[in-house]
Amino acid sequence: MATMRTGERYLCALRDHRDVIINGDAVTDVTSHSALRGSAKSIAALLDLHHDSGTRDELMTTCPRTGEDIPWSYALATDAAGVGARGRSFDVIARATAGLMGRSPDFLATLLASWYASSEVFGRRDARFADHVVAYYHHARQHNLCHTHAISDPPRDRYQGDAGEPLTLRKTGESEAGIVVRGMKMLATLAPVADALLVYPFRPLTPAEADQALAFALPIDTPGLRLLCRDPLARDARLFDAPLSERFDEMDALCVFDDVVVPWDHVFINGDVELANALRRETGMTTYQWHQSSVRAAVKAELLLGVASLLARVSGRDRQAPTRVMLGEMAAMAETLRSLVTAAEALASPGPGGYHVPATAPLGSSSVLSSTFFPRMNEFLQLIGSSGLIMRPSEADLSGPAASLLCDYFSGQVLNAYEHAALLRLASELTVGEFGGRHLLYERFYLGPPDVLKERFLQLADTEKAEEFARGWLVLPGAKKDDGN
Repeated sequence: MATMRTGERYLCALRDHRDVIINGDAVTDVTSHSALRGSAKSIAALLDLHHDSGTRDELMTTCPRTGEDIPWSYALATDAAGVGARGRSFDVIARATAGLMGRSPDFLATLLASWYASSEVFGRRDARFADHVVAYYHHARQHNLCHTHAISDPPRDRYQGDAGEPLTLRKTGESEAGIVVRGMKMLATLAPVADALLVYPFRPLTPAEADQALAFALPIDTPGLRLLCRDPLARDARLFDAPLSERFDEMDALCVFDDVVVPWDHVFINGDVELANALRRETGMTTYQWHQSSVRAAVKAELLLGVASLLARVSGRDRQAPTRVMLGEMAAMAETLRSLVTAAEALASPGPGGYHVPATAPLGSSSVLSSTFFPRMNEFLQLIGSSGLIMRPSEADLSGPAASLLCDYFSGQVLNAYEHAALLRLASELTVGEFGGRHLLYERFYLGPPDVLKERFLQLADTEKAEEFARGWLVLPGAKKDDGN
């Protein structure tokens, strides 16, 4: 039985022939590049937690079919207790990354678990594709692979109509080796340091778009796949000066496919528009993913509340009514997100494949609320941190010629000068720096445009039950007063 890989083995695997471009330059080694090595090391540390005696029991479980130890993120729950255990594993990973890595390996591991649980869906027209899903799931689970995904289309094809050859990823041919694809997909978060890429349909497709009805997995170093990265946020700064961006900048990339051959055993949907459009409904994949993302959101909200509370105490604003009102609202938002996860796990029931899943409605509520909570929490942090978010000494400042003056100025009863400066650096990255700006946008559109997400959630809401309750309170003409009213 193969031993699950360590973080070091993961880093070694990244030193391959992947085609990564940053600021116009090719990256020869993603594990040593200043923009990528921090996030690569963070992922490696997460993989090592599966071997650590202090966290292994919460992250690993035993597969009832094979008897091997597997990550909870890849496991399927046979009862509500299993759903809760999986949620606790998400919490361990989220706390190890401050809730700031949306593409930690457990996120898409849950998607693969959902596909495996309902693998027969993929084989309705051709049994091979169900077999492909099962085999790839076992491969990914055995190695605890780190995946990214790219599911959105280029804006030109979405909004500008016929403007020459389509840019959107599509199948252009087949061979004995597999399908051939060409085009672009965006936006693959963490792609340069991921093991593999998952592609699957995001928007509803028409019968005329069968060449886009695709789902497949692809190693990042596949020939013909190029990753065009955004501007880096990690810039080889000292960890004291950039405590978040140097560790948790999940580089985003545009994926360009230049006649890429996807091996048949990595193809899960091939031109089946009906299946592509029903994928989320029939596999329950959204519920699996929302579980992980809702746990992460709750942990991140706890971080923001903690930073805001510390800032208030250090500055003495914690005794001011306006600040206490903001902190109270932040505490309520953090508690709401945590309680929605608790409710979803408590209401777990059998889903696709007969495996237990958390209740979808509370998790959907968390996703809807997160897109509005985090911008508001960010604003409160700015108001509480005030000018301190700008005047934040660097590590060099605290050891330079003005060190004694700065230490006198920033020392206090709650935190010493070094702790105070570290808090300001942390809060600044969360709220006014590029890292915080990227995260704010990320949370707003994490699961799609907020208005679209809210409209989709309406489909989960039991409005008929609410309407029936409201109808019971309608007073029609000629109604008589009850004696007690």
